Amino acid sequence: MERPSVKYLLDTAAWLNGLMMPVALPARIRRLLNETAPKALCTISLLETAILHRLKRLEFEADLAQLFLAGLSADIELLDLSPRIAAATNVLPADFPGDPFDRTILATAAVLNLTVITADSAFRDAKVCPVEYYPFKPSRLK
Repeated sequence: MERPSVKYLLDTAAWLNGLMMPVALPARIRRLLNETAPKALCTISLLETAILHRLKRLEFEADLAQLFLAGLSADIELLDLSPRIAAATNVLPADFPGDPFDRTILATAAVLNLTVITADSAFRDAKVCPVEYYPFKPSRLK
């Protein structure tokens, strides 16, 4: 698998936060997301988003197809799961959470040498790839 033409990989929450409530992101992260250079999103994040929506843990005005259309702009490159990435999910640190979505996103970043943008400290603490970590603070919405 060739390395994509991107530097940053958005975790699902960072992608959704940037799309649905960008003011909740620190200015430093908003600047990264607003750069014209393309960013990446794992296709598995689309499935995670669909599941969160079905379980009513993610609500928005539009339907899911409209959310995807709005969120998959020209500067987002979708990255598919590969055998190498799937295998890498099994060699993450033992204390990294078992969530298959997070494991796939982190393994993708590690295999493709990408920097993950995330509010999840477990990504940062795993130390398997560069991470642009930001603490998510809903208080920024006020």
